[in-house]
Amino acid sequence: MKVDFVIPRYGPVGGAENAVGALARRVAEVSGWQVSLHATCATSSISWANEEPAGVQRYGSLAVNRYLVDSGRTDVWSSLDDRVQSGTASVDPAIQDEFFFHQGPVSSDLANAVEASDADLIFFAPYLFWPTMAVAPLVADRAVIIPAAHDEPFLRLSRVRDLLETSRGLVYGSRSEQRLLQRTHPIGHLPSTVLGWGIESPSITDPEILEALGLANQPYAICVGRIEHAKGAVGLVDFWRTLKSRSVIDHQLVLVGSPSIEIDDDDVLIASDVSDEGKWSLLENADFLINPSALESFSLVLFEAWTAGIPVLVNAHCETTRTHVAEAQGGLWYSDYPEFEIAVERLASDARTRDLMAKNGKLYTEATYGWDTLVRRFMDFCEHVA
Repeated sequence: MKVDFVIPRYGPVGGAENAVGALARRVAEVSGWQVSLHATCATSSISWANEEPAGVQRYGSLAVNRYLVDSGRTDVWSSLDDRVQSGTASVDPAIQDEFFFHQGPVSSDLANAVEASDADLIFFAPYLFWPTMAVAPLVADRAVIIPAAHDEPFLRLSRVRDLLETSRGLVYGSRSEQRLLQRTHPIGHLPSTVLGWGIESPSITDPEILEALGLANQPYAICVGRIEHAKGAVGLVDFWRTLKSRSVIDHQLVLVGSPSIEIDDDDVLIASDVSDEGKWSLLENADFLINPSALESFSLVLFEAWTAGIPVLVNAHCETTRTHVAEAQGGLWYSDYPEFEIAVERLASDARTRDLMAKNGKLYTEATYGWDTLVRRFMDFCEHVA
């Protein structure tokens, strides 16, 4: 079997891209399977600037092909984004095409290479960016979409419906995502699987990062991911500020990621440009993780936290993360500020409860999303669809 994966960027960046890259590396190790991955030379989803060299690099058995970006996110994108989000039903296909083009990353070299591929199946992730929206239709008879979708206006665009309806099949991160997609578009007849994602933890960590950030003797909660309004960062900082004004807990909040918004708070530390090893060190030494996002298709960081040995606190308005936590018994959730305060104070003060939840989460991760199970499930799906 020969399969290709197409993602906007490759490496320990992004949720869906990171998860798909890890899956590709694992499948590439299977005897008799040929796996290639296509990505751009970009690493930033904000600028899509070329930062990696073009060409082929091997990561174990996986061949990663990187292509130069012709254009990234342009100045036109912001007004198009406002137009699309103001009412998806009234946005004509031409405007939608413009939106995805200006969102980027556009790469004619990537499109040409994927179209010329002789792979049996070509997996595209996530749905929202140009490499999926523009390139998957060129190979629709072999294209399997990994939407990595959550409940947002873009999902309801007619171009997204067309993409999904004409694909060969779909791979979901969770049953919550599958239910969302199938009630939004008429795609229940297509071959699909609920796969989930595995965890790739590094063999080494970077303990020096704690000293560098002044956290060696400071208890803290951690939030990992894009620091932007859509991911709940502003709401989390507001809740944390209120908490610190009312509570005696001495924890600091550490946000790990690249901020696209300005945050100025003495009790909130921004840790940007953190390596993958540094991220794992910060996770392992935190007391608990908070994911405030209501928009998640899987939330790999929950499983990273459980793997690192800490419990999690999630936004109850996100069905996906709330379901994970309930099934794992690996943390708590909140729907408003009073529930947030109670949950944080419990996690901050009760080490025994933290340890129990962390152990539950780790067992759930290993049993449900262990690599042997995921790879076998993926291979069975490929054989069925091809």
